[in-house]
Amino acid sequence: MKLKFLYLVALLMLLHTGNSGLAQHKIYGHVFFEENGKKKALEGANVFFPASGKGNISSADGSFLLSRKESDPLQFVVSFVGYISDTLNLSGGKDEYFDVTLTKHISLSEAVVLGQQSGTIMSSLTPLKTETITSSGLQKMACCNLAESFENSASISVGFTDAVSGAKQVKLLGLSSLYSQTMIENVPALRGLASTFGWSYLPGSWLESIQISKGAASVLNGYESISGQMNMEIRKPNQTEDLFFNLYADHSGRYEGNASAASKLADRLWTGLLLHVSTESKEHDGNHDGFMDQPKSKLVHAYNRWFYLNEKGLQSRTGVRFLYEKREGGQLSEDNTKTGGSYRTNIGNKNFTVENKTGFPVGNKPGLTVGIINSFSHHEQESFFGKKSFGGHQNSFYSNWMFSSHSSRKHHYTLGLSFVYDDYRTIFEDLLPENLAPPLHLDRQELVPGAFAEYSFSPNKSLILIAGLRGDYNSRYGWMLTPRLNGKYNIREGIVLRASLGRGFRSPNVISENIGFLASSRKFYLEQLADLPLESAWNYGSSISFSIPIWDGRKMSLSMDYFHTRFENQAVVDIERNRNSLYVYPLQGLSFADAFQVDLSLMPFKGFDIFAAFRYNNTQLTYSDSGKSYQMEKALSSRFRGLVNLSYASNFKRWVFDVTAQVNGPSRLPGLEGYLSEYRESPPFPVFFAQVSKNSKRLDLYVGVENILDYVQANPILKHDSPFSRDFDSSLIWGPLMGRKFYAGLRLRIGSLR
Repeated sequence: MKLKFLYLVALLMLLHTGNSGLAQHKIYGHVFFEENGKKKALEGANVFFPASGKGNISSADGSFLLSRKESDPLQFVVSFVGYISDTLNLSGGKDEYFDVTLTKHISLSEAVVLGQQSGTIMSSLTPLKTETITSSGLQKMACCNLAESFENSASISVGFTDAVSGAKQVKLLGLSSLYSQTMIENVPALRGLASTFGWSYLPGSWLESIQISKGAASVLNGYESISGQMNMEIRKPNQTEDLFFNLYADHSGRYEGNASAASKLADRLWTGLLLHVSTESKEHDGNHDGFMDQPKSKLVHAYNRWFYLNEKGLQSRTGVRFLYEKREGGQLSEDNTKTGGSYRTNIGNKNFTVENKTGFPVGNKPGLTVGIINSFSHHEQESFFGKKSFGGHQNSFYSNWMFSSHSSRKHHYTLGLSFVYDDYRTIFEDLLPENLAPPLHLDRQELVPGAFAEYSFSPNKSLILIAGLRGDYNSRYGWMLTPRLNGKYNIREGIVLRASLGRGFRSPNVISENIGFLASSRKFYLEQLADLPLESAWNYGSSISFSIPIWDGRKMSLSMDYFHTRFENQAVVDIERNRNSLYVYPLQGLSFADAFQVDLSLMPFKGFDIFAAFRYNNTQLTYSDSGKSYQMEKALSSRFRGLVNLSYASNFKRWVFDVTAQVNGPSRLPGLEGYLSEYRESPPFPVFFAQVSKNSKRLDLYVGVENILDYVQANPILKHDSPFSRDFDSSLIWGPLMGRKFYAGLRLRIGSLR
């Protein structure tokens, strides 16, 4: 089904060159790439004679055809932006057929996965420890949005920031996701005002995969990665169905609809439209504290994408996104006369983003490419928590220009320039009588030009070393120097050792990044905001992976890793000094995080997958007051997490059964009587999930249940019966807020798969 009527704009078509003259012999075949262990046709690959530049491009099924004269050389090249070029030799004097499989460049910003498709795959090729949640893994549970896509990952923890707003917090290596770089197809995302609520914006059905890289990532994508990097790959219009629908509903009254449409408008032009609509209109109060367990909400998100590629290898991807969200929470609709009125929360977010990624080969020498990324985002936010409010807007522009040489398998270098612009216009106000103060304007503008270089050395298939260095100048903070080093060594067949070392920086946005604390009566002491330095930290770590033969030609994968993050500068958000206050000041002492993890996966027999993992964290932070320092375990940070996922799929995946069990370790609870308060911690708790799917070529039906044991945090809101009193606090969250949830949904595919 063609959907040309959906679109009103067209892209610029580039000049077409082709072969001329008579030929005596034909060179033909197919070009493929590997994804999750399967060969897929690669459309748009350049197939040419390097001496003359004459050539063609592969069609939708990967096929190509060249005409060769006797005077043409006995070599031809197959190349594609993002892949290692391949040079093939001809025997001459006859027609010849070739099957060519290109390999992705070894890059820290993406995972190259080989092997059978399963829910979670540990890459064996990238120098950085990379965990990939595949499309199969994203379908093991409903995964309504990005924040709900990590339940089968031991590396990532997700919880609520508070008990009234529904905002999620995501952690990697024991640290907030603020310290890991979040990207959508290698374009930085979820920054600034979108950093908290943004985890609910991206629907799970839009995602093809999620790559989670631990440790210092590539310098190519910027300086903001400290603990790692998360990259989301979205459905692509040239590799998806004409129409796709996903519908979801649960017993608590949440309804969600997702749709995607794709069309080939011209010979080398594709477009796609992704649409998400969700609503939750019921008021739930499972613990009978008078507050909604989850806010009522409405969300609309639309994403229009345009892909263009020509026979010379130029690729251009343009996307436009619009988002509108509204949340209403707090006490139930009936006024609580005992407290002098209801405590309500109202939160609104709007976002507009436009982006373009363009790549093209340079000159006649294969392996030289230029990549250009430009992205502009405008985000507006309004939030009211009882008598506290925070809102404003953010304009951000990101540009990255890269020149890469990857003509050699041994040497590969990339040089580039970047520019980041952030403009914040925000205001914070607290109208509680005890906290009353003039509105605080938190306006900030930063311009950050930068330059970077990265060199990869791979003398053989066993060793890869990648060294990167970038220098950036921040208009507010001055110079930043970011060195990073990564390496991978195959000790022997099936044993891979990795190590990484690097530095990262980020600018703190204290209120928007800690918005959950607005859901309390704490007084905010922000006098030292102007003194906060640029946050900086070093991260180093290593991992070892084993591929162990078991039986019937099957293998078991086992990996272990350890990472340490140590801060040089950090913005400390202190809720430990006393229960009625929040202080912000620069770090004066130690702040670090240790993370150890072990993962195991195997398929003991056909169709049955087992994935198990265990993670231990030790996160320490130093608080300061009147010249005294107090180093302690960071509050509300789970000490360990264990996970087991069992999945069985019948032949052709007609039936799929998934069960996931989690055990979440204790967290230290903030002291209510100051730094020397009596030690308290939360109990460890289990969470179980199950889902059954019935699949066919066009239609998938699924039903499931989350939090089977109905475990919820008891009394998550302190002084819930007096929300405007001095000790009211709904931000001390360590466990689930929603009980058992039953859901059902369907996925419908219409049209051909490109």
